[in-house]
Amino acid sequence: MIRYLLPKVGNYYKANLHSHSILSDGRKTPEEMKAVYKAHGYSVLAITDHEYMVQHNDLTEDDFLMLNGYEAYIKETNDPLYKRFMKTVHLNLIAKDPTVNKHIMVDPNYMKYALVHNNGTVNNLPRVGEPCVRQYTVGDVNRYIRLANENGYYVVYNHPCWSREVPSVITQYQGMLGIEVYNHGVLREGYSGDDARVYDEFLRAGRRMFAFANDDNHNKFPDDSPITDSFGGFNMIKAEKLDYPTIIAAIMRGDLYCSNGPLIDDLWLDDHTVHLTCPDAREAFLVTEGRTNSNGRRGSIKAAKGENLSHITFDLLPDDGYFRIEIIDHEGYKAFTRAYFLEDIFG
Repeated sequence: MIRYLLPKVGNYYKANLHSHSILSDGRKTPEEMKAVYKAHGYSVLAITDHEYMVQHNDLTEDDFLMLNGYEAYIKETNDPLYKRFMKTVHLNLIAKDPTVNKHIMVDPNYMKYALVHNNGTVNNLPRVGEPCVRQYTVGDVNRYIRLANENGYYVVYNHPCWSREVPSVITQYQGMLGIEVYNHGVLREGYSGDDARVYDEFLRAGRRMFAFANDDNHNKFPDDSPITDSFGGFNMIKAEKLDYPTIIAAIMRGDLYCSNGPLIDDLWLDDHTVHLTCPDAREAFLVTEGRTNSNGRRGSIKAAKGENLSHITFDLLPDDGYFRIEIIDHEGYKAFTRAYFLEDIFG
């Protein structure tokens, strides 16, 4: 029996879902960001300025969709002398409806950009409840996520390695839709940007989460610079049309994959064999809850020199728990499927 894990019908829409404009610490206006992403083949952009929710619905066109959202923090400390070492939670909140605009758990200590644009006060901001003081505790993080979900957002955990949190803490967080397995912006700060290992920590703790790749761009370097923080991580969303409710519904179902280079055409199951087709891959890896090299199965395949992997297959075992696939192209760039839990598929 064939089961399509990425929908058979619809179109792929390329999306960056984490970015910053001049409304916080970015260098481009929202209009400039829309124009440059559209010119680079994207169809969807979310501007997620730091602690400042601004709607950009007026920039949406028939062939380009703006999603609304913002990036929120809960920090271990505000001590500037400890800034390089502190643990911090950065959450991407994306509005599931274009009318959603409320700020969650408003704490003026985090909201310097909102204060600049609102005459030094948070009192006139649309918000949930009264201003408060956030605490770096599992309880406050989970409260923030819960309130965001209840008030029309989905939540993604941003750049986990950069955030310096430890697995024993983060795997207690609940209610997030996904995690950034790749963040292009942290490449400028000494990290590879690849956080797939942390994704597995969540998955092995039983969290049903999706994988995202984003730019987290601030555009402090020219667009054609080799160290630009734009056009690196992206998500390919499979949907029947390009509008706000359809794209959000596709994201919420997990009808997507993410990448910093290679593309995936199709992903399906034929009984207990997973198939992936792609234009150009050098290597492919099967990741499961346990070690994949067992019962004669190998967890990776590699093309012969000068050849491509275009149709990749892996057999699944009943105790795999979940599976996901990573592919690497000939330039060393990666694409990531989300994780699929066997009990969700086979019952």
